[in-house]
Order: sequence, then structure tokens, then C-alpha cells
Amino acid sequence: MRFPPQSRLSVTRRGEKEQRLGAFIAQSLATIAQSAKPQRRVGISVIARSLQSPVAKAIGALAPEIAAAGYSVRMILAKSDRFAPTDGWAYPRAAALNCEVRLARDPRLIEAHEQLVLGPRTCWTGDSMRRDPAACDAYESFIDDCAEIAHAAALTFERLWLGAEPLFEHRPMAPAMSPAAAVERRP
Repeated sequence: MRFPPQSRLSVTRRGEKEQRLGAFIAQSLATIAQSAKPQRRVGISVIARSLQSPVAKAIGALAPEIAAAGYSVRMILAKSDRFAPTDGWAYPRAAALNCEVRLARDPRLIEAHEQLVLGPRTCWTGDSMRRDPAACDAYESFIDDCAEIAHAAALTFERLWLGAEPLFEHRPMAPAMSPAAAVERRP
């Protein structure tokens, strides 16, 4: 007998969405860090309406924690925020976050749902991107422990990633090295 995957389906008020996503991301990072089995650090993948989407804002708010956990972020946007400065999303707090953002070339992506993949067993699906997340209550599905659904979401992301246009990339600079450390490394 097969049991349904661990998922929570909810309708969330617009003010709560970013907070719930932030809590979900933080909990997922903590669960992966405490796992008995060491897991390969894969990146976090996001499909969002724009940088103003609650999922993009939650990633930006947790940038230091994501970077400290050793994860990078790849994001596909359905709509361009070309008029907004690219560093406006990442905030100064996100300076250490390795992040690459692409713009979907296919306008039909706006009919899809927003998505977040946090690892091999964890993902989130949000409301359709054609609906403004600030305008109404929205659908969300949190998947805590289902490899099949997370794998399908990751495959979808990878296929869309190949056809998306690079928008911006942020690679953190290596930490500054003290002169004493530089001298020690010389042969």
C-alpha cells in the first residue's frame, strides 16, 4: 500500500506568504544540515514571477544563511525587473550569496506556477505567475519529504534553465587574505 507524500496544501494571505516561505526554507536547511547522511550540496532552484515575488524576497532575506550552508541559488524569472537595480534584490546582506538569475524567453511561462526546489526531497509550489501575489490570497503546496515530486520539479527547472536568457550573476569574492597568510602560502 502506498501512502501519500508528506505535503501541506494551504491558502495563504498575502502578508503571510513571504514569512511562511522563509520559515520553510530555514527549516529545510536545518533538516538537511542535521541529516545523518551527508548530502551533496546542490543549489537551490527557483522559478518566480519576478524579483518582487514572495519566494524571491524570502531567498533574499535568508541569503546569509543560504550562503553559510554552502548553497548557491539559480533563479528563472517570468518577468524582467530590468528597471530595478539588480543589487536591489540581493540586499547588502546577500553579498556572500552565489546567485545566477535568468529571464525566461518563452512568454507562456507566465501560465506556470512558481516553484522552489531545496534539495532531493523538498520543494514548494506556489500560485500561478499570471496572478499578482500582492493582489489576492494564493495557493501553496509545501512538500517536505518526497523525492519523486522534488525530482520532477528539478527536471522542469533544468529544462527551462537551458532556454532562459542570462539576466545577472553574482559570485561572491573570496575572503580577503591577511598579509601573514599570504606569506605563509608562498613556496
